[in-house]
Amino acid sequence: MDPVAISALAGALGVVAGSLVSSIGIVYRERVVGRREREAQQALREQQLADQRAAFQRDTILALQDAMGKLWALSADAYNRALATRNETGKWPPPEPADLPELHPVSERITALRARVFDDELRSLVSELQRSIWRAIEAADWSEQDERMKAARDPRNRMLERMNRLLKELF
Repeated sequence: MDPVAISALAGALGVVAGSLVSSIGIVYRERVVGRREREAQQALREQQLADQRAAFQRDTILALQDAMGKLWALSADAYNRALATRNETGKWPPPEPADLPELHPVSERITALRARVFDDELRSLVSELQRSIWRAIEAADWSEQDERMKAARDPRNRMLERMNRLLKELF
């Protein structure tokens, strides 16, 4: 064989081998880059979902806190009206749910919001407090309401503390 032909053949084989190695390197690099991009996109999607979930819970907890405060205030207002009647007449008036038209809608709102809360402990505390407030509202005699509302303070304080802890975690 001619040395020039051998050199040409060796050069051609070198070019082919170099191209092959380069192509394999490019394919491998593209796979690694593609995998990293997919992982980054997946991490971004997961972060966006976590952010949406946190925002949903923050909004729900804040709305629930407002609704529970309103239910508490409605009960206190009803008691104060009954107390004023007792001070005028000397007798406690009978509890009249018709005097509290907002009571049922607020309570229904609380029930709906409670169902949207992910935290089992908070849901339980809200339920306990809601029952306590209703026991006070439905007392057979308004003179019992003061004591029943005092009993509701502990679940109320525990609920507010749990809300506080959850909100700190969500912000």
